[in-house]
Amino acid sequence: MRPTIATQSEMPGGKVYNLWWGDKSGIRQRGVIQYSISPWQTKAAPHWLRSYLFNGYRRISGELLFFGVPIAVGYATYTWAKKYDEHQNSKAGHIAAGAHHA
Repeated sequence: MRPTIATQSEMPGGKVYNLWWGDKSGIRQRGVIQYSISPWQTKAAPHWLRSYLFNGYRRISGELLFFGVPIAVGYATYTWAKKYDEHQNSKAGHIAAGAHHA
């Protein structure tokens, strides 16, 4: 078995614009911008739980009317329909409607 020939490997060589991934020894490319974050800004979310408890409560309570009222109306309709259905399907409901039980 003979060793792999370097020219047939997957690494680019010779006259190519982009060298291998992460290789910075080649030609400096134009239009490539690198950003970095300050070491003082690296703490992504300090005190996020404490901030969320107060700010989250304030934001959710401001939206309570928009989702609380429809949920309350839906639940009231559901409980009314369930009681009405139980009454209609009971013996007392059949007698009240004038139908006879078979």
